[in-house]
Amino acid sequence: MLENLKGYRTVIFNLVMTVVMVLSLWKPGESWPGASEINSFLDSFEVAFAFLWGLGNMVLRAVTDTPIFKK
Repeated sequence: MLENLKGYRTVIFNLVMTVVMVLSLWKPGESWPGASEINSFLDSFEVAFAFLWGLGNMVLRAVTDTPIFKK
């Protein structure tokens, strides 16, 4: 199955990560935490998100040998 996505995997990964970020901004939690809780959460979320995004791109780069949108 992954062979069928050759040339599209990195684009799909980045699109999914972007959609997740947009949805998290559009539909935040219903209870509103205080400013210090928000800052603490955002600091740890940004670090975790940057790590996952970077790791995902490195993995995709390691297994990708085709230019985007080419099979």
